[in-house]
Amino acid sequence: MHYRIVSEISGRLRLRCGAGIFDEGEARGVAYALMRVPGVRHAEVHEANGSVLIVFDPTVRDSVIQKMDSFTVLDLPSEEVGMEPFCNQIEVATENNRFALGVCKLVVWRILRRVFLPAPLRILWTIIRGAGYVWKAIKQLARGKLTVEVLDGTAILATLLLGNFSEAANVMMLLQLSSLMEDHVRSRAHLALKNGLVTRSETIWRVEDGQDVQISIDEVNEGDVLHLGAGSVLPVDGEVVAGEGEIDESSMTGESRLVHKHEGSVVYAGTALEDGDLQVRVTQAPGNARIDHIVTMVEQSQGLKASAQSRAEQLADSLVPYSFLAFFAILAITRNIGKAMAVLMVDYSCAIRLSMPIAVMSAMDEASSHGMVVKGGKYLEAFASADTIAFDKTGTLTHASPKVERVIPFAGLDEGTILRYAACAEEHFPHSMARAIVDEAARRGLSHVNELHAKVDYVVAHGISTTINGAEVRIGSAHFLFGDEGIDKPQNLEQIIEEQAPTASVVYASMDGKLIGAICISDPLRDEAASVLARLRGLGVTNMVMLTGDSQACAAYVARELNLDEYRAQVLPEDKSTYVKQLKDEGHTVIMVGDGINDSPALAEADVSVAMSDASDIARAVADVSVLDTTLESLVTMRVLSQRLMNRIQADYRFIMGYNSTLIVLGVASVIPVATAAYAHNIGTFAISALNTRKLLKSGE
Repeated sequence: MHYRIVSEISGRLRLRCGAGIFDEGEARGVAYALMRVPGVRHAEVHEANGSVLIVFDPTVRDSVIQKMDSFTVLDLPSEEVGMEPFCNQIEVATENNRFALGVCKLVVWRILRRVFLPAPLRILWTIIRGAGYVWKAIKQLARGKLTVEVLDGTAILATLLLGNFSEAANVMMLLQLSSLMEDHVRSRAHLALKNGLVTRSETIWRVEDGQDVQISIDEVNEGDVLHLGAGSVLPVDGEVVAGEGEIDESSMTGESRLVHKHEGSVVYAGTALEDGDLQVRVTQAPGNARIDHIVTMVEQSQGLKASAQSRAEQLADSLVPYSFLAFFAILAITRNIGKAMAVLMVDYSCAIRLSMPIAVMSAMDEASSHGMVVKGGKYLEAFASADTIAFDKTGTLTHASPKVERVIPFAGLDEGTILRYAACAEEHFPHSMARAIVDEAARRGLSHVNELHAKVDYVVAHGISTTINGAEVRIGSAHFLFGDEGIDKPQNLEQIIEEQAPTASVVYASMDGKLIGAICISDPLRDEAASVLARLRGLGVTNMVMLTGDSQACAAYVARELNLDEYRAQVLPEDKSTYVKQLKDEGHTVIMVGDGINDSPALAEADVSVAMSDASDIARAVADVSVLDTTLESLVTMRVLSQRLMNRIQADYRFIMGYNSTLIVLGVASVIPVATAAYAHNIGTFAISALNTRKLLKSGE
């Protein structure tokens, strides 16, 4: 590959390969390939102008150059967003091995006891194990709670007192197996959630005797000093001991502005070093950082549980008193403790308490395997029952990479000047429209590095105000320029736009109070948009609306093409939020799908919110579901998954009530021994819990 070195300082290279060399996938593929070179800390490739930025350990410069030389223009590596493993596969494999080992140990130890321990010692061991369950029951009673633990402890105690030691051992083993399975599913769900919220590289640079040494992230300990370069995502909480830099802390605070860090500043895991160079002393090792605790709180929050899951847990505990009442009633009527024991040994609570959370957590884990992070079971339930979806337009229903279609000049300026001034201001902001303007300027070879401008102010969903070469420049929506800023609007402006770019989104530019140009940006619909919306209707979504800050004509075109039920054009962020609240007040369950900072209020207001793959950091922070897939297909996948989960939960209820009721009746009627009923109950509980870990989606869905 041919390239030239544009700039170089120790450990940092910027190369230029030429415009049009890479497409989006190839740019990502080259960046990934460079980051796999040992010693490379960060690499980014821009397809618009063919520039490559590489940050690396100065000792591996030759390896970096060799890697660049090895690329062939006609056979560049390519990667798609969302193809990377969503969870850390090592962590997942470790958890799977831990579960398998736990089950093996339980079974092997059970066999060894039966083969090698004499009967008296086996009985003693069973009594000791049973005492643990009884002690848990006593602690719950001491707190004034009559829970499932009390029922289990009572049943095991009664079995031991009746001398049925083998039966008690079998019951405890099945309870242990169910508990192991619950822990395993919870750990998998936790890993999925953690890896969706926390980004950590597998290696990091530690300062040892003044030298940078690359180590595994697992080797990081409290007190280590780590060296972090521009583009790094901080893997730990720490304190800056040397250097300065600008950090994006929006993943922690929701604040989008960069925060300047210097010696003595505190930094947090999950935040990104946008520019600069820092040495950070670790105060909390990976796994104990602030964001890890946030993940745990998100996972454990009662408010995030599906109401079906919460009802299951409440129902499980509420049934316990009735089990005891039934026990004493049957004992009083039959004078037979064996028959009465049937309602203690065969209860509804255990199966409900174990199987429902496993079903929900397993569904969250499955969602992660399809590139979707769900922050709580309640959002799966809301997604299943939602009747309304509100979409943002740009980057959601349309492609996230719009292109400048036309520049319409006014006030005698040429297209290049308008585009250059617009790019000079827009380069500071990550919105897709801004990227389109900057990319078009680069494509035309328009340099805007010589323009001098003062502070750039960004008004969310409106536009940008700045000063360029002493002139006041405003860039943004029609509402911003002609309404807020009072710029004179040409009488025939709508007619000109209609004639030259009828379906385009338009960004207007003014200088010193005069309109100088209209930048028309084509925002083509996603190829799959119409199909996805049709399938969602088939899955029970009856109302689809679009909320956009774009013009009436552009919004009407999109609504017509996608057969939307309603749309709102030229809406502000607060208008989007107000409209979502209005829909909820009317009794609708609302899903909001968006990707920008201006979508954040509406995302926070919806019953369940979805942030698309290239969403802004703050949109991801407030969203209930984050999607890695670059298409809208994930919405269909999530709808199917959540509806099947709710069907599974309802089927579980029916099975548990019917199956256990049958066992109790058969036990009380002496059709089967109580011990057999107890075995059948515990095997059934374990079986339904195991079945709830099955995939809800078939291969290819």
